[in-house]
This record gives sequence, structure tokens and C-alpha cells, in this order.
Amino acid sequence: MKQNILILAIIAIAFSACVKDRVSPAQTGPISVAGRTLIHYWSFNTGTDSASLAVPDTTIGGGRITYSFYQNGYTDAVSPGSLLNLRRGEDTGTALRIRNPFDHWVLHIPTTGFKQPIVQFAIEKSNSGPASNAISYTTDGSTWTSTGISSSITFTTSWVLYSIDFSSISAVDDNALFAIKFSNLIADTSGGNDRYDNISVDALPK
Repeated sequence: MKQNILILAIIAIAFSACVKDRVSPAQTGPISVAGRTLIHYWSFNTGTDSASLAVPDTTIGGGRITYSFYQNGYTDAVSPGSLLNLRRGEDTGTALRIRNPFDHWVLHIPTTGFKQPIVQFAIEKSNSGPASNAISYTTDGSTWTSTGISSSITFTTSWVLYSIDFSSISAVDDNALFAIKFSNLIADTSGGNDRYDNISVDALPK
């Protein structure tokens, strides 16, 4: 009997480890994108306002950014940008500054013809800016979930690289409606700003 209980315990631990491996948290530091194609990238080095900063440097079909602000919140460029996750020979240049009060902003990153995307970006905040954003994603354009990823990211006044591996979430593969939402987690009347830079999406051909 004790031997059977031991065997069942080992199986349960192994199963738990497998489930844990399938979760793709937002983690600090880079993830290898070997073999993947850069399908969307924002350096934020050429835009100056919400509209121009929403346009990616490169996109394979439909990459864009949309915003939802409270009252007089808005976005602009901030200098200097980050050295982290520079792609396509870009330099630090400028970054996307999302000024409070803001509700959320959405990164639209279609994966049409591609699978197993990895999303990476650099983030920091101003002294009084929100220290965390909630993260969720959609595969149908309207329903948002954090299943399989960390539900929030935290950051400070120094640039940090975050990576999110969606390789184990098959619903995002070959999906024209795939998008990620970053939501403000503090009161909408607070000041300061959050900054994002060098957002990349790498994926495998389907």
C-alpha cells in the first residue's frame, strides 16, 4: 500500500511539473527566438504622438497600437529610449511614453501564417508612474484572458526587459485577432507615466 501511495505521489508531482511548464509567465530577461521570424517590431524612434507612435517599424500584416485614456491622458515620445531588445540596427532613440490618467492600451499583433509567438519589450516608469500593469490577451477580438501567462508585470525607474512566450497557447497561432492588453492597476487620477520600448514579436512559420 505504501509503495502504491509513493508511486501515485511521484506521478502527481510529475504531472504538476508538466502543467507548470505549459504556463508562460511574463519573465524578466530575454528568451531565445532562434528559428523565428520577426513579424512585428516597434522601436518608437520616429513617432511623436499617439497616432505616429502606434505605427510599427515593421509588420507582417496588421500590427498596430490602440489606446484608451481617462480624461486628458495621452501618449508621446520620451528620450532616451532603451538599449534592451534593439532590433533591425536601431539605436536607443526614443520610447513610447503613456501618460496618466490612462485605462489601457492594446498591442494588436496578428499571427496570420505564423505560430508560437514570443513577445519581448523593455519597460520603465517615471518616479510617480504606475509600478505595474495587468496583462491579458484575446484570440477573438473581444474576450480577454490571462490564462497561461502572468496576469501582471511590475517595473521601476530603470529599464527592464520582459519576455512572454506564447508557444504553448495554440489559440494564438495563425490568428488575425491576436492582441495583448496592458491595463493600469492604479487609480485613474494618479500622475506620472509608464514607458515601453523595442517591442518585438517573433514567430515560427505555420
